[in-house]
Amino acid sequence: MKKQKVKRGEFVRQGDVIGWIGMTGNTSGPHVCYRFWKNGRQVDPLREELPKAEPLAETLQPKYFEYIDSIKDQLDCIVFPEKVTEEEDLASLGE
Repeated sequence: MKKQKVKRGEFVRQGDVIGWIGMTGNTSGPHVCYRFWKNGRQVDPLREELPKAEPLAETLQPKYFEYIDSIKDQLDCIVFPEKVTEEEDLASLGE
């Protein structure tokens, strides 16, 4: 994380900015390392029972979808490389 916005123990809600991404160490691109602690021990956040978020109010949805439209278009245009088989991967390494 390039810069952290919240302090340890601070309460956050869905949508709050908790920090800004950056590139440190041996990474392939900007990312955030998301870790989750419970009772002083690191736990798997995917296995935790977290409170459900309230859906976006219907009155706010049109403005929200208008706001994200251009961002969504950019994301939808990303071309991902085709999946490489293990044999092709090894061949590219000369093995």
